[in-house]
Amino acid sequence: MKKKLILASLLFAVFASSCSDSSSDEFNNGNAGAAQKYLKTLTVTPTDGSDSPSNFVVNYDSSGRVSSITDGIQSNFFVYQNNNLANITGEGEPFRISELYQAPYQAYEIGEVLNYDSKGNPTDLRLFQENEYDGEIEEFTAKVTYDTAPNTFFYTLKAAGIIDVLDNVELNLNMQSLPPEIVKAKLLLPVNNPIKVVIKNASGAVVSTTQTDYVYTSDKYPTSATITETSEEGVSIVAVAYTYKQ
Repeated sequence: MKKKLILASLLFAVFASSCSDSSSDEFNNGNAGAAQKYLKTLTVTPTDGSDSPSNFVVNYDSSGRVSSITDGIQSNFFVYQNNNLANITGEGEPFRISELYQAPYQAYEIGEVLNYDSKGNPTDLRLFQENEYDGEIEEFTAKVTYDTAPNTFFYTLKAAGIIDVLDNVELNLNMQSLPPEIVKAKLLLPVNNPIKVVIKNASGAVVSTTQTDYVYTSDKYPTSATITETSEEGVSIVAVAYTYKQ
């Protein structure tokens, strides 16, 4: 399952700038005129048959808001007051949808974002991991590159009320007083879709390389993707299929 999550990472991975711009401003500035599409289903399937497909379903209410997200085993339910997100209930972590985009770093503690591109996408990150044999903390770096397509999940997150929550997060003020799930969601929200992540150890040796190839519609939303991770453990490939709310 860890391997599947690492591969699924590139669906919408990585960090947004910690400047004071809102998440909406960052997205709009980097994706002028982007179409508004809302995810309905997402299916992640290992091509080697090593695991069964993971199916995520997003449900909406009559007002177009996200009412629940489920993977067939666990579900989260979205509660609104005065048309604002008030709570997320159910099994698993709040902001479960972020499990997908934080997946490339599930095995790491996030240290800091070192550099950003002109749109606000982070390109260089410092990561840490505890060695499972001796308990020592090891340092890694991640180099991330992107295409020009808008974050596939942005408007789905907006329909869930999460973008409005993140727009109220000022990362430079009282960050320690904020719930960690909200801070993490803000930090991990991308502007565009990542296409490559290269993770290196402290010696500069490549630990893993993950490449994503999307098949896009004319409005730059993917209908499918192939995600390939190459590491010392070998090569793992998953196929991803997307559908959207009509």
